[in-house]
Amino acid sequence: MRTFTTRDGSIWMPSYLTSIDSKTCIGCCRCFKVCSRDVMHLHGVDDAGEILGPCDDEDDDFDG
Repeated sequence: MRTFTTRDGSIWMPSYLTSIDSKTCIGCCRCFKVCSRDVMHLHGVDDAGEILGPCDDEDDDFDG
C-alpha cells in the first residue's frame, strides 16, 4: 500500500474499507452512498438473514 507525506512532513497511509462487519452494520447505507469508486453494491436480505443476490426487475416476491 502506498504512503504519502503530508504538508507537515508526517507520513500518512490511507485506510480503505475491506469488508463490512455484519454484526455491527445497521443498514444505513452511508458507506455505500459516500463510496466514489463503485466498489460497493447493495444486496437484499431475506427473512432468515441470508444475503440475496442482485435483484432484477422481474422479482415476483417483492412486497413493496
